[in-house]
Amino acid sequence: MKQKQWLSVLVALFLSTASFAQTFPTPEFTARPYSLLADMTLRELERAEAKVDLKLKGGGYGGSEMYYTVFSEQSTVRYPKASLPRLVIKVDGGEDPADFVTLSVGSAKKGKRSFLQSSSSMYGKARDVSGSFVKLEFRKIQDGLYEIILPASIAPSEYAFMPIADGKATSTGIKISCFGIDQ
Repeated sequence: MKQKQWLSVLVALFLSTASFAQTFPTPEFTARPYSLLADMTLRELERAEAKVDLKLKGGGYGGSEMYYTVFSEQSTVRYPKASLPRLVIKVDGGEDPADFVTLSVGSAKKGKRSFLQSSSSMYGKARDVSGSFVKLEFRKIQDGLYEIILPASIAPSEYAFMPIADGKATSTGIKISCFGIDQ
């Protein structure tokens, strides 16, 4: 009698776990962030073709800065500051999502958005550009699926998820996932 009770408890537990896993959507693409909506569906972020933009400061005497630039001033995907999105990312099992994406803060003006990626002095010495990136935290939802936790202090601006060393970047451009936060 007790074996049947244990068996029925295990079956119920298995079915409830399986039904929970089926209700959580799985992103189509690996290493690409998606927004998780209230109805448990996924929304793609704006996918933009960003071009490499190298700026010389002071004719090169002030060094250089490398940006990824998108030729529109504002992302088509917007969120109010008071209601930050839930973002999710799928990675291969056992991988750290922080190894796949970073979140870069952009500046918008003159019909384009620019995301600083690196800076160097006249002699090629690297400069700190960490202020151009948002520190992210990740929370495991299930194997290979993580929620990206945006800091509560995130400011209204334009943002882009930059892939890290995925081999798809070229010397002229890269696909990035963009969104904006409004006041």
